[in-house]
Amino acid sequence: MEKISIVVFGDSILKGVVTIPESKNLFDVTENDSLSLAQKELGFELDNRSIYGNITSKGLVKLQKYLEKGGHADLCVIEFGSNDCDYDWNIFTPGAQLPAFDSIPPKVPMNDYLTNLEAMVNLCRKHKITPVIMNLIPYICDKWFKTIAKGHDQAAILQFLGGSADTLGKNQEKYYKALMDFVSKKGLQLIDVWKLFSGLEKPEDFMCDDGIHPNEEGYKLLANLWIEDLPKIKKEF
Repeated sequence: MEKISIVVFGDSILKGVVTIPESKNLFDVTENDSLSLAQKELGFELDNRSIYGNITSKGLVKLQKYLEKGGHADLCVIEFGSNDCDYDWNIFTPGAQLPAFDSIPPKVPMNDYLTNLEAMVNLCRKHKITPVIMNLIPYICDKWFKTIAKGHDQAAILQFLGGSADTLGKNQEKYYKALMDFVSKKGLQLIDVWKLFSGLEKPEDFMCDDGIHPNEEGYKLLANLWIEDLPKIKKEF
């Protein structure tokens, strides 16, 4: 692989967040995140600006500031969606007076999500940086529901979800499909982690107990995907 520089704007998945049951922390960050592991193998320059809980609206602002300050790289990895399609579960506190369920929007509504992504891609190309999209890792819905329900009104959340934790996955899949359509229309290069994890016989074995973050073995799996696919990425400029 030729020597390339990569800047990354993403969320906790590319940050390398893990949740450890015996840890006193809300979350921890592994030293063996997928990109660091792949960097050791491939030798690219890495500027990882991923942030826990990141969403496209914040990522767009961060990218704008990066470019305004003269930032540049050969590739820009853009990885967003699982936080964008999520909800503010803090409103489901026990005894809280909730608005009508159909009036509660996701953190970033679909149209805004796609608009933000388009702005990020256009900014990259304007500054002669090749955008690369990484799509989403499917939730382990029952575990994610249990994580959400801690300290909140579980019955209200279940009612909001129409009686099934699987609604979480169906909602995420809508964003995934919209992202894949966006990738196709914009002629973007893709790191297809959804296909990787959804194709596993037991994907839960590679995920933390929270149902949304890979565990150490999951990050190794993702690193292998980077190692396999990054050399295939073609620079646009």
